[in-house]
Amino acid sequence: MLGIANLLQALSLNKAEGFLTVWQGPLRKVIQLGPAGMRLVETGGRRLHPLGEILIRTGRISRLQLEELLEEQRRTGLRLGDLVARRGLLAAGDIENALQEQISEEIYELFGWSEASFEFVEAPGTAPPGEGSPLSEITLDANVMSVMLEAARRADELNRIQKGIPDLRLVPERTGPAAIPPDPDLDRATVEALLPLIDGERSVERLIQDSLFPKFTVLRILYALLQKGMIRLRERKGSGTLRRVGPPAAGRRILLLSDLPNFRTALSVCLRSAGYEVLEGHSSGDLADLVSRNPVDAILLDTSVEADGGAALCARLRNLTRTPFLVLTGNTRRPAVLGAIQSGARHVLVKPVREDLLLDRLSNVLKG
Repeated sequence: MLGIANLLQALSLNKAEGFLTVWQGPLRKVIQLGPAGMRLVETGGRRLHPLGEILIRTGRISRLQLEELLEEQRRTGLRLGDLVARRGLLAAGDIENALQEQISEEIYELFGWSEASFEFVEAPGTAPPGEGSPLSEITLDANVMSVMLEAARRADELNRIQKGIPDLRLVPERTGPAAIPPDPDLDRATVEALLPLIDGERSVERLIQDSLFPKFTVLRILYALLQKGMIRLRERKGSGTLRRVGPPAAGRRILLLSDLPNFRTALSVCLRSAGYEVLEGHSSGDLADLVSRNPVDAILLDTSVEADGGAALCARLRNLTRTPFLVLTGNTRRPAVLGAIQSGARHVLVKPVREDLLLDRLSNVLKG
């Protein structure tokens, strides 16, 4: 399966218009792509009433008031946003800003899914469906690349957070007074809302479910509190199976293919330093023999000498094995990058590439 970032990149480069449906188990999201931007037609997540949760989170209404609003919505058939505006709880502009924030979080969440299935149905010029959801009324930035850049930034931050919070089943517990030190990285209102839920019983996963904040926000705050010594993590009491997970590189074998000996050696050192077992070969050699003789978890393919960005080489590799592979290329032309993606590459990294970015993308591929 293509990564969601590469998929959106391919659709954007082709100026595709239609509906992208993405599934992960029981979760399902539907995004409409068009000239004006992206619309989140269906969330399919655990947030049943995102606008109501935003209102509670910002202290505009109580949970009881939300239930009253939802009951009125069921009686009248009016949209929750219209009822909120009618009661004067939020101005129209504030409602739109809140929904923009919620849509962004929903779409960014897709980039964190380790595995998923998707379907794209072309439907140029189709009006957004009127399903009564305030989310489907809002258009996100038409520049898909800007969304991908922010998603990549978050992926890098989540990779750092994962080193401190390696398992969502771990239980956070407070280690000292609840006084919140002044810190630009900590939003005081968010911390004050989360601290009562850190009771030494809820796991990180349960805390995310019980809070009114997006997963990324909760993890970011927990990581900051962990770094400041305000909380610690322990295994769940009475669990004989929970353990801290090791680094994703442990025991993983990578086949590194490149015709540039110095670059191949440097890449090999980088991968071995991260804990991978590395097998080396020439990308212009006998791929069938290399792949058949070397069962590996992933393949890193350098296509520096390929004028087309390695599309033909990628297609050949895809026909030989189902092992996921990443491509490194010095060809910055969009058709070349798109060609490699369409030929089966999970990720395409344009050189020069940072070590942390390479290891992060490789880790994501190995997770699913």
